[in-house]
Amino acid sequence: MIAAVVVLSGCGTGDGEETTSTTAEATTSAAEQPGNPWDLPLEQRPALFDPCAEVPIEVIEQGLGSPVSPVAAYENHLPKDLMSCGWRSENAELTILTTWKSREDYQADRSFDVSSTHEELNGRVGMRLLDAIGNPDETCLQLFFTERGTAWIQFHITDLYLEFEGQRRSNACEVMEQVSQPIMEHLPKGDFQ
Repeated sequence: MIAAVVVLSGCGTGDGEETTSTTAEATTSAAEQPGNPWDLPLEQRPALFDPCAEVPIEVIEQGLGSPVSPVAAYENHLPKDLMSCGWRSENAELTILTTWKSREDYQADRSFDVSSTHEELNGRVGMRLLDAIGNPDETCLQLFFTERGTAWIQFHITDLYLEFEGQRRSNACEVMEQVSQPIMEHLPKGDFQ
């Protein structure tokens, strides 16, 4: 999306020469604009992060510790609204998505319980959510408010006994640090609180 600034000038220079600015000279893309992209109107914000295209499947397999297969039901490609991708291993699922949904909107969403508004995960601070509808021990969710939207990493243990990598876990958040570690370098930069 390109944001154009039109400059109209009727002034001249002191030597009588007229100065003009063209629209092309004043045009900058939203991605080049300094500051907080969250302050821009939605149509001027940078493109949402696309986890299907920008996170290699090998990175997901490294995080989950085993081969994975994509989950078509978790894939969304709505460039200004929602970009998501999901993968499944033998006893876990991982979903990464981005949206421009705000921190306040997530805090007000009754589908989630806010576990922490400032939870550190692999050196980055974000918001930790738990599932308010299903079993909160099975799922761990971390949000990062980045320069390319809210990046969401959801880890879900599908094993009935919460077993992951041959060990019984008290909850999915217990292994979120390990699972997400290889993914972190692929997430967009910027942490807008």
